[in-house]
Amino acid sequence: MRDQADIKAYHRRKLAVRLISSIATIAYLAAWWPLADRLTPFLADAIGLRAVVLVVLAAIIFGLFELLTLPLSIYSGYVLEHRYDLSNETPRAFAINTLKQWAVGGVIALIVLMGLYLLVWYGGSLWWLWAWAAWVALLVLLARLLPTVILPIFYKATPIDDQPLVDSLVELAAESGLAISSVQSIDLSKDTKKVNAALVGMGGTRRVLLSDTLLDRFDLRQIAVVFAHELGHHRRRHIWKLLALSAVTSTALIGVVVWFLAPHAGTAPDRWPEAVAALPKFCLGVALLSFVLQPIMCAVSRRFETHCDLDALKLTRDPQAFRDAMTQLGTINLADPDPHPLMEWYYYDHPALKRRVALADRFEPSAVDG
Repeated sequence: MRDQADIKAYHRRKLAVRLISSIATIAYLAAWWPLADRLTPFLADAIGLRAVVLVVLAAIIFGLFELLTLPLSIYSGYVLEHRYDLSNETPRAFAINTLKQWAVGGVIALIVLMGLYLLVWYGGSLWWLWAWAAWVALLVLLARLLPTVILPIFYKATPIDDQPLVDSLVELAAESGLAISSVQSIDLSKDTKKVNAALVGMGGTRRVLLSDTLLDRFDLRQIAVVFAHELGHHRRRHIWKLLALSAVTSTALIGVVVWFLAPHAGTAPDRWPEAVAALPKFCLGVALLSFVLQPIMCAVSRRFETHCDLDALKLTRDPQAFRDAMTQLGTINLADPDPHPLMEWYYYDHPALKRRVALADRFEPSAVDG
């Protein structure tokens, strides 16, 4: 077990990488502001086709960025994780996972980019409204596809073969008013020693996933608490609520896009190079606004997580198992139990461990039984 000094050092280094990455993103996109104005006319003369010019410019800008920031990704995702004995990844596995992330992210980015610009050029005066609607629809589609299409690219999900455990979890779900057909495990251990659990998907694809690392290291009571927490997300429809919040915040993000692209909207031949050249400009605006919106999204997420912690306590009536699960989670994942309040406010989408344990300390099972 690592001491508090080690845990704090781990998080300081992780924070340093995040801060450097944020500053690098802003500086890099700002540098492309004038560069895109010069490069786009050259690409337009050499290639001619507006869609191809857009894809080439985007590939240059964002491909170069990924290469320039790759050392940060290696340091944070591989070096630090191994230094603190949190990773099982080999160099080859890390490289393959990085390529997979680039491929999946690239496909999604290409869909978003081409869809946006097609609407700018051919969507008429209400292109911005169709762009907002298409973005929200894409968020819903990705949420549905996450467990069945995207997640299997990285991890394999299989039904848990411990029948007594499954029976107890199914019974717990029934007590909460939910019927579930299966509980699945993902093979997280091939990459990491950390534990995790999540509610993913929507409608017919919605499911609770427990990592094999959690199943191997948590006892039945602790697993029940974690499972009950995820059931809380299910019962409270948090995925839909977060999507609704994303739809609201997307209005502001689309506003930034409109600011930069509206002057170049339409199919006039002399407008499309300027629209393509605006790519890094509106990306910079979106990045800056995202930094502003992040603490809002995190605050909502922390509130949801607190509700689900309380649901888990009420459903299991086992505050000691909850405390043990949180302590075990913190020990395995090297979670900082007491981060600086500013850090928690800006970066944490879950309450700090000390707050989650304190919730269990205040919980009275007799209040539920009564």
